[in-house]
Amino acid sequence: MVEFLEVSISFFFVLILTYPFIIWMRSQRIGQHIRTEGPDMHNYKEGTPTMGGLVFVPVAVIVAMIFDKSPQTVLLALSTFAFSCVGYVDGVIKILRKTSDGLSTKQKLAFQFVVAIFVYIVAERINPHTFTFIPLGGQWNMAWFYPIFAVIFMVGMSNASNITDGLDGLAGGVYVISAIGLVIFSIFRHLPLTMTLSTIGGTLAFLFYNMRPAKIFMGDMGSLALGGYIGVLGVLYGYELWMLLLFPVFVIEVLSDIIQIGSLRFLKRHVFLMAPIHHHYELKGKSEFNVTVSFWLFDVIFVGALGGLMLCVFH
Repeated sequence: MVEFLEVSISFFFVLILTYPFIIWMRSQRIGQHIRTEGPDMHNYKEGTPTMGGLVFVPVAVIVAMIFDKSPQTVLLALSTFAFSCVGYVDGVIKILRKTSDGLSTKQKLAFQFVVAIFVYIVAERINPHTFTFIPLGGQWNMAWFYPIFAVIFMVGMSNASNITDGLDGLAGGVYVISAIGLVIFSIFRHLPLTMTLSTIGGTLAFLFYNMRPAKIFMGDMGSLALGGYIGVLGVLYGYELWMLLLFPVFVIEVLSDIIQIGSLRFLKRHVFLMAPIHHHYELKGKSEFNVTVSFWLFDVIFVGALGGLMLCVFH
């Protein structure tokens, strides 16, 4: 019953607060500036209100901390908010400049690494360990390398979510689907549920306004926060490899970007028509809606199969 309340309260408040936020953003003429290097079919989105994470992230954080004041949940909530603050700074700079250019890549990474290092220090006080669990059983003790791995993992997951946020409803949809799998995993492994449930409720309500044609975008404040939460949860309990399996679309999206950059730098050729991979399918003639739904279906099938694996591993 408490779990239902967490989802419902987050959903309700995000649903009722997002609409007046959209109206206010429009009245102030604050909207998204589309990158010139993006697909031409996205030009119609110019001026759409953005920074939707300014609504659903604080709601999810507050709801989680009301229902669970344990050190673990407080860390998960505040670290999620800290990653969202990096996105807030980026979004404000874009608005002030009236361009799609906010923080530079180096600046954004620097802020993310500062947050991740601080989070790791606190996480190690709560649950000290130097290993990560291997999905099919056992542990991999990384010793001195674990802190480096943990920090890179948190930053990487935050950016993976951010890269996925390129189509209406894509990042939010795959987050909700995978987070449902995360709830099941958390029940099996006795992990805290509160923050996962509150983000599911908030993101689900946000999707009501973010589905094509999107009335608002989550912006970096939302996408960096969702990915950051996954990263911190994985590091806090040593389940980093499980997080990669539970959020496969985020992993595929960031890998497509890495592969494209590496291929251009060393081989001087494109692997994809455009990276990340959702743009590749758009340029092959698939509609934005079809690409989004296809990624959702892939996520449902993959996470569903993973649920079967959990039954085998944990029972």
